[in-house]
Amino acid sequence: MDDRELRSYEMLMRVDNFGDENTAFFPPASLGGELFARIKAAVLKLANHVAQQVSGSTSARQGTATKAMAREALRDDLERLRRTARAMSKTMPGIDSKFRIPRKATDQELIGTAQAFATDAIPFKADFIRFAMPADFLDDLNKHISDFQRALASQQTGKGNQVMATAGIDDTLAEALDDVSQVDAIVRNTFHADAARLAAWTSARHVERSPRRTPSSPATPPGTPTPPVP
Repeated sequence: MDDRELRSYEMLMRVDNFGDENTAFFPPASLGGELFARIKAAVLKLANHVAQQVSGSTSARQGTATKAMAREALRDDLERLRRTARAMSKTMPGIDSKFRIPRKATDQELIGTAQAFATDAIPFKADFIRFAMPADFLDDLNKHISDFQRALASQQTGKGNQVMATAGIDDTLAEALDDVSQVDAIVRNTFHADAARLAAWTSARHVERSPRRTPSSPATPPGTPTPPVP
């Protein structure tokens, strides 16, 4: 939720409180009562959307961090297999062609390459072990493939939830602001002779503007003489 949306959300909460404090003037069956009820529902929806947006953002960041570590571990496995296959090709010509890593591989390309390595290495497992690869190197490779896939899925799910929550915030705010515009006329007509309640409504209805940043003055270059004081 950006600053503009946050200020609108805060305004809706104030409007909701105003409606709660003046329910006697806006019965549920009246248009004013219906509009205040819709605004209350919008405030609750926005709270849920904000929670989902924050959760999605957190999950995406965690997924990104976990994915980076999983990618590094998987890449290390592939580099070891590629390097070992090159050495093996001195006595087993052509084997190194099965273990090539694409340059600047995308996440999906890296997964596909790793899966191909895991399959192609099976017939040569004993040969790799003769070159001092761990006996369980294929198990490690498959585990790191799964770890990377899970981290990637977590990152994508988090981003997706964040996007959906953001869209929900936009839609809910647009509808609620339309309701506030309608209820504004009803409140002003209801309290046209009640200056205190009109002032309270005006305060609740007001959306504060973001403070403007004052442009910083350019720094005085070093060695610039100070003008004399008249």
